[in-house]
Amino acid sequence: MSNTILHELGEGFAGEVGGCVGFSRGQRPMLRHSFLFIPGIGEKTEARLWQSDVVTWDDLRSRIDTVGIGRSKQRVVEEYLERAIGALLDGRAAFFGMHLPVKEYWRAYGEFESKTVFLDIETTGLSLHYDRITLIGCYDGTQARVFVRGNGLEDVVDYLREYEVIVTFNGKLFDIPFVKKEFPEIRIPPIHLDLRYLLRSLGITGPLKKIEQMFHVQRPEEVQGIDGRGAAVLWSRFVRGDDTALQRLLLYNAYDTINLKALMDLCYQMKVERTGIKTGGGLRAEEPVQIKAPHYLVPGVATRVSHSEKVDIMMDSRVTGIDRGKIDRVAIEIDNLIRLIDANGHTPVAVGIDLSGSEARETGICLLRGRDAYLAVAKTDGDIISMALGARPAIISIDSPLSLPRGRCCAEDSCTCRKYGITRECERILKKKGINVYPCLIRSMQTLTVRGIMLAGLFSQQGYKVIESYPGAAQDILRFPRKRVDLEELKTDLVNMGIRVHSDREVVTHDQIDALTAALVGYFYLAGSYEAIGNPDEGYLIIPAIGSDNDLRQSKGGVACLS
Repeated sequence: MSNTILHELGEGFAGEVGGCVGFSRGQRPMLRHSFLFIPGIGEKTEARLWQSDVVTWDDLRSRIDTVGIGRSKQRVVEEYLERAIGALLDGRAAFFGMHLPVKEYWRAYGEFESKTVFLDIETTGLSLHYDRITLIGCYDGTQARVFVRGNGLEDVVDYLREYEVIVTFNGKLFDIPFVKKEFPEIRIPPIHLDLRYLLRSLGITGPLKKIEQMFHVQRPEEVQGIDGRGAAVLWSRFVRGDDTALQRLLLYNAYDTINLKALMDLCYQMKVERTGIKTGGGLRAEEPVQIKAPHYLVPGVATRVSHSEKVDIMMDSRVTGIDRGKIDRVAIEIDNLIRLIDANGHTPVAVGIDLSGSEARETGICLLRGRDAYLAVAKTDGDIISMALGARPAIISIDSPLSLPRGRCCAEDSCTCRKYGITRECERILKKKGINVYPCLIRSMQTLTVRGIMLAGLFSQQGYKVIESYPGAAQDILRFPRKRVDLEELKTDLVNMGIRVHSDREVVTHDQIDALTAALVGYFYLAGSYEAIGNPDEGYLIIPAIGSDNDLRQSKGGVACLS
């Protein structure tokens, strides 16, 4: 090693150091002004050193006898400075990942910018338990890449080996768990910067698109308004043959990753400014840095159909062929469900009820008989009972809580039983599986729960089998969009199962579609392809089961079918 660290690493880190670019991309290197990776030096000691104008590794080495560090610790300081220099020269961020506090990982970004990848995934839904990755988008600051399910998704494993820092938004809770589930042995870069938490440390909160707007980070009109659930709809449309949906999905994902770069640059500038390092030999400029959104060239995304099942996509002049036939997907046909119901000795007739909380609002009703779904609405309890019993169904499936939490005797908040809580086990289990569900006794659900329990009791007294269903969960499991995401797409998915929909209304309502989904859950129950969630004391909520252990088989074309 030469006498000064600055000489060893290059003045201002101009150019590359072991593959790590510092000033060459415009980021002021913070890491070489940091001491927190050294054992025994915490935030207070580091701040004291900065105030004493010890702001670089070279300053600390040359003045180590005068800054209040005992001789026994001086050897440790020298050792860790040498190790830090070696890590930078070799382009290894793992050293800093091991020794920097996680909340200070951002400091490595300046030196490792050229070894940073910005990653965002798209999935079939939001549940880690039930959903899968559809594509993984990456951006390295100069080039965008996309890895598509069934068409080289696994190539991302080798791709990520080239990077030392990974940047995501909410990736700790979403993207990375999905990636690790798909590829358990994958190497994730040793430093993970999750912008959700980094921005929060700056007092900036909210969803990604809102934060982009705050900083005037733009998206084109054709991808505005799309979110994660909307991206799942685009994927579904592409799988069914809509190539323009793939083009929009890829452009949306490209902006996700490239805008992460813009926001990361902004975060880094603001974090550097907040360190308060003095001008003399330090980072802080005489004038505050101007915080403005960088602009990056977004790759054009184009699609070209080569065959009925194949489409070519072009990003950054890179052409990738996507074959729909290689994409595994859930495609359950109503006829296969009916065949299983017959085999179990049941009649394929189910009533689905999307119950409202009061008689003042409409309740959706569906009579599912064979392949035909007859949709209606009702308001009063009497009308609901009359329509359901008149169908003489094999099962009645109600979208409403049909029980109270264990220990509760009523739904009243003023009762002493309130101490037993407002949530049942089935709701806790669904939450753990990544499916959003409301507790049955929050204020907005109390009247619905009481009404559902009453109606279920009346139906049971008449000798009918009654189950509790939750259409939102069923739609997530079947990888259908929920009604509030895309009602028309949800209708299409149900019709594509082979269901013939009949309604006396010109416009089918979301309540009726949820009632149809509830009736469909009744079919899964009669077919024996269901999962019961809950416990004997509280009862069970029924959801579809589409795994291989529930009479589901994988067809040759990669489509899961009931058999």
